[in-house]
Amino acid sequence: MSFWQRLRRRMALYKPKRFKDHHHYAAFFDARHVVLAGDDMAVLEYPNEEVQQKIFRHAAEKFDLTDRAILDVGCGLGYFKKYLDAQQARYGSYRGVDLSAKMVAGAVKRFGPHFEQRDVLAKPFSENEFDLVFLLSVLGYPVGETPFGYMSALLKELHRIGREGLVFTHLAPGRREESSDFTVVPEAMAQWCREYLSPQVVLDDTLGLVTYVMAVRKGEK
Repeated sequence: MSFWQRLRRRMALYKPKRFKDHHHYAAFFDARHVVLAGDDMAVLEYPNEEVQQKIFRHAAEKFDLTDRAILDVGCGLGYFKKYLDAQQARYGSYRGVDLSAKMVAGAVKRFGPHFEQRDVLAKPFSENEFDLVFLLSVLGYPVGETPFGYMSALLKELHRIGREGLVFTHLAPGRREESSDFTVVPEAMAQWCREYLSPQVVLDDTLGLVTYVMAVRKGEK
């Protein structure tokens, strides 16, 4: 096995236990994009595209997408747009944002100029600027000194800019042995959403995966 092959293998298996902040998290995926080039699912940490599409399907079906302006936060290489287009979803507009410059460049190369590098916390969008906000397969690593605090701030911000609502995925505890996993019990996550975002919450834990889907419809707290 060559040095480059060994490096690719090590990078594919490497799971940091914590990131200092979300910019270090983005740098990790910049590195994955370089080292694992040619294997998009490995770069994005999906076992295969079938699993990825299953997650996308469960997320996309939570709202009527017709004529909606969609914001895809943590868009990665743009595969959620690919999925929506393949399903002939009649959304009004799509915009993907990611902290990773290399991910955004890869998404533009694959699926066109619908993506930008942006930190939505440092450069926020306007309130209700998009109809629907998606945050898929982004949460799952501990970020910052208080990972739940970082996640909470991000979810509150994304809920603010979605006129109709927010759909996100997270990891449930006890379903795999990864010391790097940042997990929250699905029911506890749903209760937090009801308390801090909106009482209109749908928990979908039927995927048969470590991942569950949460849909939060805009409403009074």
